[in-house]
Amino acid sequence: MSSAATARSSAPSSPQSLPIFYDNALAAQGFPSPLVKASIAGHEALFIVDTGASANVLADWYVEAAGIPASASADSTARGSGGKTTAERLVHRLEGHWSDGQRLDLSEAIVVAFPPLFKSLHLGGLVSPQLLAPPGMAAVLDLRTPSLRFVPFARALSDLRRSKAPTVPIDLTPSCKNAESKVVNRQYLAPVTAAGVTDLLLVDTGATKTIFSEDSKIARAIENGSEPGPPSEGVGGEVHGRRVVHNVTLLRGGRVVTLNPSIGEVSVPCDGKGILGMDALRSCLLILGDSKMAFSCG
Repeated sequence: MSSAATARSSAPSSPQSLPIFYDNALAAQGFPSPLVKASIAGHEALFIVDTGASANVLADWYVEAAGIPASASADSTARGSGGKTTAERLVHRLEGHWSDGQRLDLSEAIVVAFPPLFKSLHLGGLVSPQLLAPPGMAAVLDLRTPSLRFVPFARALSDLRRSKAPTVPIDLTPSCKNAESKVVNRQYLAPVTAAGVTDLLLVDTGATKTIFSEDSKIARAIENGSEPGPPSEGVGGEVHGRRVVHNVTLLRGGRVVTLNPSIGEVSVPCDGKGILGMDALRSCLLILGDSKMAFSCG
């Protein structure tokens, strides 16, 4: 996304955690990401917990079903991972409830036309966990469980270091922000090593699989073993044609994993060279702070 939205709660109702979960049926449909259930304007839906989203995003079908007023944004667009841009509509001052009864307060979100599958699966959009964190807190997203809680960054990092053997390194990287944006935004790039070279990839729990940009060092190192992969449809309906490389050993978060990543055109902020998806992140814990991120994988 080229713009972002803030998600703030008033101090008395700021959540300490949110009830996120996995759904095996949705995973079989290509949605292995963590989910959270919420109700806005009396309409309940599922939302993907997406660290790769620079905004909280509502699907256009959900906005229409819930009767949420949306206004056009003259100078803002949403950009999918394939680079396609679409004009944005904005919604403001959203109130509702999470599935455990906690109050939901979003100061604003953008509205995007998702593929029809979102409506049939009752997926109402994306929530950016780092933007849901109350002021002064970090979002701690444990993808192994899954769980999402909000605590001070220093405390979360201390807890992580105590829980891990000293021989397992913890990647600590600065956050990625669009200084030209008029609203608060935050994403994260992480170092990933494969075939003896390292690139920075967007940490994206909303992505099914890992994708290397065609101009990345890793793509150039592994592309000889690639073969055509199936097309996929992204945000805004763009269809991607990419190549797949089998059995690639990848180092991220201090541990290695063997994947079948893709190579192709991909739009990533802050000069990132690809997307680190759920195939690489499923066994990781992420600490998403205002100025930096820490993560460690099993």
